[in-house]
Order: sequence, then structure tokens, then C-alpha cells
Amino acid sequence: MKDTRYLTFALCKGRLAKQTLELLEELGITCEEMKDKDSRKLIFVNEELKLKFFLSKGPDVPTYVEYGAADIGGRKRHDSGSGKEGT
Repeated sequence: MKDTRYLTFALCKGRLAKQTLELLEELGITCEEMKDKDSRKLIFVNEELKLKFFLSKGPDVPTYVEYGAADIGGRKRHDSGSGKEGT
């Protein structure tokens, strides 16, 4: 039995996930089932590219990466008091 390893992305729910997915699509990284606006799923898979995506609360994303539940994380960065936002 062959053990297939997926590259796993943890993404912050909402607008940032949509923006991150758009950027990834420009690189050829896609997940069509994430485009379904009526879906209530939190885990999405692209079997062809061996990718998994899951949506979580923003503050939880770094924890998932730190403990190995995700390989890559994307969330909004907060700058203390500067009023600037980043990703």
C-alpha cells in the first residue's frame, strides 16, 4: 500500500481565504470545490495535485502549522497599533 502525502494549506475563513486562493490559482494551484459558495465544508481536496485545504479561525492557523496539521498557513497579520494590514 502506497502512502500518499498531501501538501496541506490552512487558510483563514472568509475573504482572506478567497484572496489567497486567487493568488494560488495564478500559480496553477487550484481547488475547484472551494469555489462553491453554498458549501459548508471546511476541508477541500485536489486529488490531481495532491493538495488539501482547510479553513479555520485566523488565530488558529499558525498553531496548525506549528504542530504539523498544515504545511502552509495563510492569515491576516496584525501590526500592533500601526493601522496597516498584511498577509
